[in-house]
This record gives sequence, C-alpha cells and structure tokens, in this order.
Amino acid sequence: MDKEPFSDFWRRMGKSHKAGRSLGRWGLGKLVFSSSSEARIFFGLTVRETDPERPLLMGQAVLTTHELGGERFDSHGFYCELSETGMQLPITDVDEVRRFAAACGVSRTHEPGLSIIVPFVTETITEQRIVQAVLRNYFFPILLGRLVVTVGTVTIDADGFAGLSRAQGGARFANGALAQFIRTMRSVRKNELTPLVLSSTWVSTGMTAALDDHSKSLRERYQAGECVCVRAPLLLKQKNGTELPTKFDLFLQKASDDGDTLFVRDTIVLPAESKYFRGYRTLAALVADDKPICTFLGDAENPAHTSWSASAEKVTAKWRNPSARLKEIRGALQQFHDEIVSSMETVDPNALIDFFSAKAESGTRGVRPRGPVVRPPNPNPPPPEEKAYRLIRLKGGFAIRGGAILSQEQLPLTIRVRAAYDVLRGNPFSKYDPLDFDFSKDELEVKATGANTAAQSPNALVIKANSCDFEVTVSGFDVRRDLIIDASRQ
Repeated sequence: MDKEPFSDFWRRMGKSHKAGRSLGRWGLGKLVFSSSSEARIFFGLTVRETDPERPLLMGQAVLTTHELGGERFDSHGFYCELSETGMQLPITDVDEVRRFAAACGVSRTHEPGLSIIVPFVTETITEQRIVQAVLRNYFFPILLGRLVVTVGTVTIDADGFAGLSRAQGGARFANGALAQFIRTMRSVRKNELTPLVLSSTWVSTGMTAALDDHSKSLRERYQAGECVCVRAPLLLKQKNGTELPTKFDLFLQKASDDGDTLFVRDTIVLPAESKYFRGYRTLAALVADDKPICTFLGDAENPAHTSWSASAEKVTAKWRNPSARLKEIRGALQQFHDEIVSSMETVDPNALIDFFSAKAESGTRGVRPRGPVVRPPNPNPPPPEEKAYRLIRLKGGFAIRGGAILSQEQLPLTIRVRAAYDVLRGNPFSKYDPLDFDFSKDELEVKATGANTAAQSPNALVIKANSCDFEVTVSGFDVRRDLIIDASRQ
C-alpha cells in the first residue's frame, strides 16, 4: 500500500509516484489544504466505489516540529485510528463518519469520490477570490471541457467561461480573444482528421524545409484569421536505452489586439515559458499532451509548475541530452511563427539596396565623394513628441498616467511596463532576479484608476487603460536601489 494514492496523499511529503500525463510531480499540492486553514488542519471523507456503504474519514494537522510540556512532537498529527503497529488508518465507524459529515455540511453519502473539509479558512480566501484564481489559472482545461468547478453558487465551465472571465478574469480575458482562441484550438484538433505533420528531420533541416510547399497556404489561412496548426514529431531517448517517438502541436492565429502565448503540458499552462516566444498581435500556443513528451516535460518542471529546466534532477537522471531536446521544443513555436508570420510583416524592398544596386536612368551611378559629410546643426530642434501616457518616478515606485494627447478614439490603450534594479555592468533587465520583486505577488502595491493591470511576467506589468485620465501607481520597491523603468505602447 505504500505506493498507492492513499499513502501518497496522507503520508508522503515532497514525493510523488506520478508520471506520464499526470499533472503533479512534487508531492506538495496537498499542502494547499492545511495552508488554507488558520489551524493548519484539514479532513478527508472518502466513499469508495467498491464499498459505498462504508465511508472513510481521516484528518491531518501540518505544523512545525515543536515541544510541548518538555515533550518533542512531530510536525504532522492525524485524526485517525491506529493499527497494532501504530500505522495511521482511516476511521471506519459509520455512525461517527455520518455525524462528522452532518456537522461539516458534507452532502456526499453514496457517491464515489473524495470530499476535503478545511475548517477555520483564512480570511483572505473568499469565494470571489477563488473564482478569480480558477479563471486565471485553470482556464485551459475548463475551455477544453475537461474541468468543471463549482464555487458556492457559481459554476465555471466551458459554456459560461466567457461571461465570467470578462467580469472577473482580469485584463488577460477582458476582450475574450484568448478564450475564443482556445475554443478554436479545440475545434481544430477535433475536426481536422490529420493535422499537417512536419517531416521527422525538421530539427536539423529547419522549419522552412519542413513546411515545404505548405508555407504559402498556411500564410494565406493565417492572414485570413484562421487558426493554423502543425504537428512536430520528436524522438526522446532515455538513459536506459529506450527510444520514445512522440509529438506536440503548434498553433498560430492572427490577433486584432494584444496577442498571448501558451506553453502547455497536458492541461497545465506554464506562464514563465512565454518568454521564449515573441510575436506581434499573434495568439500562439504549444500543446504537448502525448504521453512520452508529457513524461519528459513533467520531469523538467519546477515545483510551482511555471517553467521547465534542463538541469532538474529528475530529467537529468532519466533522459539523454535533455538540454538539446528542451531547446528544440521551446524554439519550435518561434520558428513556426517566423516562417508563417514574419515574412509577411517585414517585407522591405530596399533591404538589400547596399548589396545589389541598379544603374541610374542617366546611365551610371554617381560616385560618392570621399571624406566626412558635414551637416550644419539645426538651430531650431523640434519640441519633444507628446505621448499618450506619462511615466512619473516616485520614491519606491512609479506611476503611469494619461497624457495630454490621449483621446477616446485611442482607447483602450495597452502599455507594457518592465522594471529592474540597476546593475554596475550589463543590461539590468537581463540580469533581473525574481527574488528582487514580483509583480504577480502581494509584495508590490498596485493601485489602478480607469485601467486594468495584469502581471505578464515577474518583472513586466501590462496596463490596459479605459479612461483618458487613468492612473496606475506601483509602490513597494527597495528605496535604496535605483529602479529602471521601460514603458512602451503595445
């Protein structure tokens, strides 16, 4: 029983037997329950499909190792029955379990499954905040129809997601484009019998050769607003000599406003991986849900499920050359975009004019005189260009406000703000450390009037202004360090 889910949930801390397409890996998710309780306790009531008449009950307290009355106690305490060997076992007395269920308002009687009861919930956890967290963190499996969440009287599913996300999903879902993109991806994979499969040599030959004659039709479909999809085959090798052919899918769709990027393992979206893709007004997604690649990427995942690392202990222990394989997977989406989109957006007829010149109509091209070209200074330099927004530096932070030329026709206005502490040498943005600060956490205070804000990355904030006199103030930075701010209109 030591390797079964029961032991994994109640007894194993920081360890997990999950592999393949299983979502978790680190055995830490269960700590959410005890951390949500002021008393650091939770209970689990289980009804088994094989024995629905005999429910099981168990509880756990997760504290720190401590002393009481001179006696030292372990960090974990259990509400349970003890076997002859001292092993913690669930309470099986039917009357006691029923009384507990009635006292806690548990409605489960004979339905198979697990109910978690968290008493003394911390004040910061409210139904509204739970709904917002579900919308922002579990949107992908919900929109795919794989997950339905009920919070109080609110049911969050694929059908009702659009309305809820516009109201409570934040700036990322305000215009509904990302939700529609995911629904379109689902439709594309469901309706297309065989997605365009790249040649197995795409890694070595490049995306241009892999797409071959399909590039033109894909560009036309993308330009027309369709969601285009290709499937990239990949061969993964384990250190024990096992070779695992696998695949992952790449999606692109033209966006009328701000774009968005998704890197997905099965149904987990890893937000930090979006830094490996750059595209203007493009909705893009990499979806890896085949079992071998899910196993590989799951082993490379960090405990927070935000990024992949080729130096993670599990991936280096099991897989051959994980750094190269991870680089190929990450870079595929950008290569696909560059081949389909960039060629349409960066056509410049004069790009090679310095290398290939044509004769002038008079016969020959004039010879440029040698020596420096001296131009007189302009005695009347033009005034600085007015902007639609203003950046004001404050002690311990900054503010973004509407500019003098901002009008209703320019709204909504999207501004991306990057921040980093100055360094003695090098680029402060490339040397940013997540330990410095994080826009997605509560350590910084963000106040917005007439605008919505969302953390695009730990040091990047996206502001979507809805009013001409909007103002966003961010404070809480270290006043002893120089703060570098870069604001650009998107």
